[in-house]
This record gives sequence, C-alpha cells and structure tokens, in this order.
Amino acid sequence: MNFLKKLFFGIILNSLAILLCQVVFNELLNDFYFQGTFVQLVLLASLITFLNFFIKPLLRLIFLPFIWITLGLFSFVINIIILKIAALLTSSLIIQLPFTWLAASIILSFFNSLIHKSL
Repeated sequence: MNFLKKLFFGIILNSLAILLCQVVFNELLNDFYFQGTFVQLVLLASLITFLNFFIKPLLRLIFLPFIWITLGLFSFVINIIILKIAALLTSSLIIQLPFTWLAASIILSFFNSLIHKSL
C-alpha cells in the first residue's frame, strides 16, 4: 500500500515539477518545451516516476564509486540521465541547453525527494 502511495504522489509531484520547469525555463531561457496534452503530461510523469523507482537505484549502484569520489555531486549526472531517457522515450519533451538539463534535473530531484521524505 505504501508503494502505491509513493507511486501516485510521484506521478502528481512529477507532473507539477514538469509544469514548473516549463514555466520557469521557458520564460528565462526559452529552452524547456513540453508540448503535449494533459494525458501526455501524466504519461511523462509516470515514466519519470517509474525510472526514479526502478532504474535510478541501478544507476546509483553502477556509479557508486563516482558518487563517492565526487562526494555526491555525480548524483546530478544520474538525474540528468533519468531525464534524458524520459525525453528520448517521449516526443513531447524537448530540452536543448546543458544548463537547462541540469536545472530541470535539480527541480525534479527536489520534488522526488518530497515523495521519499513525506511517505
């Protein structure tokens, strides 16, 4: 039951994070483009939630030495990888600048940390 709660809130919070990135980065840098309907937003948020729950732990295990060497800063690269995979699997998300990748992954990480801390 707790897993389903985390999954449900993960989809909601990732949807909000995508919309926040769309508003902030489209206004500031004109770079973060989510072009889709509400259903596509929920599907993208579901994909990001799935990747965070199942693929991210594997990536952390694989890149554990790099995480230790960089004192945790390599986690940002893992978050960018997760976001890049989600962008490649859907055609509704377009990000071009490396700074936008990093900043969007930080925002998504913040929202995902709320999921794991609150439930």
